[in-house]
Amino acid sequence: RRCSSEGYFCNKISIEKLKHFVSKEAFTIDGLGKKIIEGFWKLKLLKFPQDIFKLDYKKIEKLDGWGKLSVENLRYSIIEKKKISLERFIYALGIRHIGLENAKILSKYFKVFPKFRDLSKNGKFNDLMNIDGIGETQVNSIKSFFLNESNLKVLNELEKVLVVKKAIQNSDDGLLKNKTFLVTGKLNGISRAEVKSLIEENSGKTVSSVSKKLNYLIIGDKPTKKKVDSAKQLKINVIDQDEF
Repeated sequence: RRCSSEGYFCNKISIEKLKHFVSKEAFTIDGLGKKIIEGFWKLKLLKFPQDIFKLDYKKIEKLDGWGKLSVENLRYSIIEKKKISLERFIYALGIRHIGLENAKILSKYFKVFPKFRDLSKNGKFNDLMNIDGIGETQVNSIKSFFLNESNLKVLNELEKVLVVKKAIQNSDDGLLKNKTFLVTGKLNGISRAEVKSLIEENSGKTVSSVSKKLNYLIIGDKPTKKKVDSAKQLKINVIDQDEF
């Protein structure tokens, strides 16, 4: 069973939408995990995604488990994420049936945020059927999203506080042409989704496992030992974040 709400009228869906909004493949906001979102929701510190960028830090500092340093770290993490790529922004909205790959396809089609947002005004939903990789299920879901008033309000409010970068068209002849990459471990200040986008923008490819087809293994904090050992055995280049 599913709640029929496509917007923020259903409390359960609203909370899950917020969790999705800050998740790894979306905004990747450190210090704002699922439990924190639930806690802030109960305390009415946030209800909509735009509230994340207007949090009352003085109130948070007085809560159990929070201090000046942890609040400052949270504030910094949120400010740092006020710039986001169009593909990750579309994904973060939590439109049903729109995963990260679909979001990438849509971002390349719209190129800039205003063109995506203007779907609510021009209603050109049928045009989306011409996009390779987007089908009727996705189009209907996007249409339901844009026909919901609460979603439109969220989009308008987010536009006021965010910088949504225009989609970068992947180069066919970039610096990383014919090179394959795999990341293991936690990277500093950049998510795996951002690294993947950066590689693809420069004509490289990412793979999911260590094999002879892999050119570079990028290691972060606490990498998987098995992957590192396998890469060394196969004489694959093992590089850190700075080298990458």
